[in-house]
Amino acid sequence: MFTRSSRRATIAAATALAAALAVAGCGGGGDDAAAADGTVSLTLVTTDLYGYTPLFEAKDLQVPGVKITYREFASSVELNSAMEAGQIDISDTGDIGPINAAASGSRQKVIGCTKPNDQNIKYIVRRDSGIASFADLRGKRVGMPIRSNHGLLYERLLKKNNLTDNDVKAVNISGADGVNALVKGDIEAYSANAPGSPDILERFPDLVEIDGIAGTVNNLYCLRVSPQAYEKKHEALRAFFRVAAETGLWASQHPDEAAELVKPHVDYSLATLSTTFKISGAGYQPIDDAFLVQQQAFADELLDVEFIDKPVDVKQIFVGDFNDELPKG
Repeated sequence: MFTRSSRRATIAAATALAAALAVAGCGGGGDDAAAADGTVSLTLVTTDLYGYTPLFEAKDLQVPGVKITYREFASSVELNSAMEAGQIDISDTGDIGPINAAASGSRQKVIGCTKPNDQNIKYIVRRDSGIASFADLRGKRVGMPIRSNHGLLYERLLKKNNLTDNDVKAVNISGADGVNALVKGDIEAYSANAPGSPDILERFPDLVEIDGIAGTVNNLYCLRVSPQAYEKKHEALRAFFRVAAETGLWASQHPDEAAELVKPHVDYSLATLSTTFKISGAGYQPIDDAFLVQQQAFADELLDVEFIDKPVDVKQIFVGDFNDELPKG
């Protein structure tokens, strides 16, 4: 498991989020005030290609009676503050994010999550390292963004391989810094998810992935909405989710075409983008009783490993209001 200093960093970040939520309060622009023609506005924050929101933006996904505006946010704390205030209506997030936010007092809801992306995260090592599995990382340094599914994957892999945090050193690092550290030998392995993982393997032929990682975490990507949007723009969200769910399923069935659409908007090769859509969850799944049982166990595990500092009832976060809008068949 992680060192206490890593856990303290996690709790400190959650505390910062709580402070941001307190500043945001309950006010903001979440009214369902429509334009003169009856159009309701939704503001959606896109990500660097996890989930399907970059495809929504590339297609300029719009629905009748709703005007969707696309934005980007560099800071997750600022994004959460804006969502609590109702300045942002929808964003894409890993499933740890809403649970962590709820533990800090957030009232945001999740209206849809992808099917498992359990092939998505890779452990990447140097080809000449002699490391073929996670068990070979005893005495080694592993880089990852700790406050994410990468961190939980690491925790589970330790247990799966009968290792402790004294056997492997977790290093909190991400993005280009993580790749550079691996290439230079400052770490012996790096945890990356698509599109980062196929991009790294494509650009650095001396790096390879190791076996035994797939299937260890679900790595869901979820659509979360502000409290105001959920309360006051419910039908606009329903119309959006109907088209979003159809688009996500289409992308999983037509990864090459989805890659072609997104390519002009991101700095990845077509091969990397196509691989990303191929290994991403096959569209959205229903938020039903079985899903809630799964996510409650997930939230309880996050509490156990001290990613969050208080219990969370996932029924207050994940809502199945729009299950009937999922594509049939």
